[in-house]
Amino acid sequence: MEFYHLKSFVTVAKTQNLTKAAKQLYTTPPAVSAHIKALEQELDVILFERSSKGMRLTAQGVALQEKTEATLNSANEFLACATHLDLPQTGKLTIGINLSARVLRCDELLKQMHSANSLVSLELSPSSSSEILNHIDTGLLDGGYVFGLSGEEFESVFIANRKITTVLPKAWSDEQSDELSLLMQKPWISVGNNCPFDIALHERLPMAKISHISSFDELTRLDLVARNHGVSFVDESEVENLPEGVNRTQLLDFELPLYFVVSKNRLNEPLIKGLLSEVEKLY
Repeated sequence: MEFYHLKSFVTVAKTQNLTKAAKQLYTTPPAVSAHIKALEQELDVILFERSSKGMRLTAQGVALQEKTEATLNSANEFLACATHLDLPQTGKLTIGINLSARVLRCDELLKQMHSANSLVSLELSPSSSSEILNHIDTGLLDGGYVFGLSGEEFESVFIANRKITTVLPKAWSDEQSDELSLLMQKPWISVGNNCPFDIALHERLPMAKISHISSFDELTRLDLVARNHGVSFVDESEVENLPEGVNRTQLLDFELPLYFVVSKNRLNEPLIKGLLSEVEKLY
């Protein structure tokens, strides 16, 4: 029995899909299928019911899933303990950011991390909150900033409540005095991927027209607004120096809680512990 067999079993159990599991494991569906078959043959049990709708655990599979996850967690804890034996920690941490590095004070975090351990490098990866959570869950990111509460599989550190406001082309606001009607009639540039900004728009303005254009990057959305492509939500910090041709309206202003999150499965890793410690010191 190999550990990668167990990893494939747990991943397929969670995704219920060979293709999704293979993507998370950086391998191919046939390879994952072979791992499952090898495990079933060695244990002499059927772990999954296979159908056109995907892979569903059998009763035997359900009984073994929790013990398999515990085995993998124990192995990860063992490795984390071994890497913590008075040796300097080296490596790279990749952090997802959903706002500008300036707003998130990433320069200060980078300085703190370098001061605590100069052998660890950091990479910043801009994305939307939902994508950041997905990439932390699959291991593509080590941590990241997200809006709103995350699932139980994440460890969260509250950063602040951020005010979100609305920006629109100046030419549009000049042509119509009724702001609410304007916001309902004109297209909105979304963030995409089920971002909390888009959810808030649906709650506050259910009849809003969503543009075919979307971007998770706030500066890009501001530029699109300046070019009359649509209306958009942005963090209030971005309106300090609005581009020419862009106005702000506070009609739909709201707040979203900002968190820094990591996977709970990695809390025992020294680099993740160090990262969380520096985040808590900074904010």
